[in-house]
Amino acid sequence: MSLEISIIHSTTVITLGKRFDSVTAPDIEAELKTLMQTCPKSVIFDFSRTEYIASAGLRVLLSTTRTIMKAGGKVALTSLSPPVRQVFEIGGFTQIFTIFSSLDEALAHMQEK
Repeated sequence: MSLEISIIHSTTVITLGKRFDSVTAPDIEAELKTLMQTCPKSVIFDFSRTEYIASAGLRVLLSTTRTIMKAGGKVALTSLSPPVRQVFEIGGFTQIFTIFSSLDEALAHMQEK
């Protein structure tokens, strides 16, 4: 399994693995589609273990985020390493996603109404 999924204060926390690229994206996408069937209302993607993300990973992340938000949910990202954050910045994704430096900050945001 390439994802670690936990529930903290009714927020689904999805910790991604070391790489989120064209090799890992199909399996991650399949796991996320299964998870989305439970209709989580608040989701945090934790990148604390992720060293590399490619366009395939960004596509899966965008698609999953759209699904969550269409259902009225909230999404946040946390703990992006400098190389991963740089990919988000270059692609303009820092304007799309709500990004926090720590899991605690992201969880606090999710608890706000």
